[in-house]
Amino acid sequence: MPSPSLLLVDDDPMPRETLSTLLQGEGFIVTTAATGEAAEKILKEARPPFDLVITDLVMPGKSGMDVLKTALKANPSCTVLVLTGFGSVREATEAMELGAFDFVTKPMQIDQFRNTLRRLMERRALTHERDELRVRVQELTERAERLETTLGRMEILANQIAAPGLSPQKDPLADLERMAALRAKGSLTEEEFEQAKRALLGRWLA
Repeated sequence: MPSPSLLLVDDDPMPRETLSTLLQGEGFIVTTAATGEAAEKILKEARPPFDLVITDLVMPGKSGMDVLKTALKANPSCTVLVLTGFGSVREATEAMELGAFDFVTKPMQIDQFRNTLRRLMERRALTHERDELRVRVQELTERAERLETTLGRMEILANQIAAPGLSPQKDPLADLERMAALRAKGSLTEEEFEQAKRALLGRWLA
């Protein structure tokens, strides 16, 4: 998988810069925002959307809760981690109820934070695998639908050819004309028409 894109949101410049350096060292592609308003603008404009968001919960203006909602709206598969002080654990729990992956209390323990990052990456890998499986299932479903459509067309053709009094041996030119008409209407593709024509020729020459 490509390196994960991460948006780090914190109105305090010191932890923002410290965490940014740490996260880059862990292999993340980090974008930072100093306010919730700036974070929301970045999230709405990001193409492709961010894989991960780490946001302080309590900030002037737009809060981490606002950032969480915007991140999940932009990318429902986004993993959001909230940072909070000891006095805001209730708000952090509410954020998890709204879809945040986890919360980390400040001041944070670096080893504990790294463990949380590892869990974030494991979740991202599982999410990526799930999304790939969904795409594969969709491709297989579409392929099955195309096959069903083709079988339906061939069944129509078989019914036309087997019509009373119009067997291939009795009226081969009429059968070819019917197939050509079906091709003209779009009921048969050029490939299906050629396959059916070869089948008829084989039966006529048998």
